[in-house]
Amino acid sequence: MNNHIQRHFGVIAVAFLLLTVGWGVSQAEEVSVAGIYSLEQVDGQQLPANSWTEKLDGERCKQVILRGVLLLDSEGRSAAFLTEKVRCPSEAATEGGGKERSVIFAGSYTRSGNQITLQDEFGTDRAVLDGDVLVYETGGEGQPIVKFNFRKE
Repeated sequence: MNNHIQRHFGVIAVAFLLLTVGWGVSQAEEVSVAGIYSLEQVDGQQLPANSWTEKLDGERCKQVILRGVLLLDSEGRSAAFLTEKVRCPSEAATEGGGKERSVIFAGSYTRSGNQITLQDEFGTDRAVLDGDVLVYETGGEGQPIVKFNFRKE
């Protein structure tokens, strides 16, 4: 009888230990994504990064991305801030090198593992989180795909 109690206690202790370790590992995998992410690269270029944008009338303009930040809160809300200069051939004489402006993209996000889906008024984009680096892809549907590399602060 005494051996039976010791063996039963041993099995319970081992099961408790496995459950505790398993719970700790699962908690470690779901690290919070909430935070401030600073933009470091656009399509592999360090900032300031050059790209192209198209105005509604079809004119292609040079876009220089100067800095950016992505905010993800713990409630599933997101906000992306970009500071850029846009230089269009039709405006070159009047604005010199282009006027600096900031844009805000407010939205929401969901997470599944290291995959993040972001939604705002312009559509749905995808990002992948690897440690403290977040790679955000936007574009498609007739637009070029642009990769933004952010680092968590």
